[in-house]
Amino acid sequence: MHRGLRYFHRTMSSASASATASSSSSSSFSTVRSPVLNHLLAAVERLTPLQLAGSWDNVGVMIEAPYPREDIKGKKQVLTCIDQEALSSASTAVVLTYHPPIFSGLKSMTLAVPLQTSLLRLSAHGIPVVCIHTASDSSIGGVNDHIASAFTSDLRGTSRAIEESKEQPEGHEGCGLGRLVTLEHALDKEEVVKRIKTTLDLEHVQAAWSSDGAENIKTIAICAGSGKFEVLSRSFLILPGLSRPHSILIVDLSFLRQSGSSVLSGVKADLYLSGEFDHHATLFCNAKGIHVILTNHSASERPWLRPFAPRLAKAMNDEAGGDEYEVLVSEADKESLSIV
Repeated sequence: MHRGLRYFHRTMSSASASATASSSSSSSFSTVRSPVLNHLLAAVERLTPLQLAGSWDNVGVMIEAPYPREDIKGKKQVLTCIDQEALSSASTAVVLTYHPPIFSGLKSMTLAVPLQTSLLRLSAHGIPVVCIHTASDSSIGGVNDHIASAFTSDLRGTSRAIEESKEQPEGHEGCGLGRLVTLEHALDKEEVVKRIKTTLDLEHVQAAWSSDGAENIKTIAICAGSGKFEVLSRSFLILPGLSRPHSILIVDLSFLRQSGSSVLSGVKADLYLSGEFDHHATLFCNAKGIHVILTNHSASERPWLRPFAPRLAKAMNDEAGGDEYEVLVSEADKESLSIV
């Protein structure tokens, strides 16, 4: 993943040297995708079908390597970080990221941009990069299901997609955006917080308890990453001063609506659980009697990679017909924001 990365700049001459070294280790330039990349893409289509990604998102192959590594001894490694960590291992064959390292259209790829430098270095060393982002949010067994498991793994509760995807690939029936968990027996707030922290391996979360909300939680609406709302309009109502005859009172009237990336807006639940919310969205939810718990954006997503790694390794080895791959979760990658 590219969140919170350490970026490494190189001069053009050293980058060229890396490309030369990589090309000399390969027999010839090829426009055909390497078996490693094909095995990864096939496994991804089984576990997190890319067709489930948001229409606004950028998933799939981010950058290829014209001279793939062919001299890897032992198991080929799949890493989840664009970093020196990937380059430092001679066994790294491909990088899988959660967030897209390329999001909007690019007019160039240069060493002047840190993230582009990382991508160019990886390609020069024979390492392609693939992104899965929102495809893994919507898939069965994906990011949102991992969060929901905090309440469904040992409790009699149900979990369903808040908004089912139009596409329903085989093995992902019922997939879609977000998750709505309904518990058979309500939990108190302390137990809810404890379960979230345990599942996501967090010491702290942010909670905004509504004074009009339920004392015990029975329904939880989940959206990993950003459960984003946007301000539809903001107006200021000027009223005659109440205490002094010539003063005025300014009242901020904000009206919220669902944005393209909003999943939770309008969902009936006792609690909204997400990575981050706009400040006004939190106030809006509390005013409607809905509690809000926030974990920080990527802190709601990153923990899923741990249980996903062995599943991906198995799927890739099934595609390869042998025990060729291991998937390693980055040790250097971490939440960019910390509470101090």
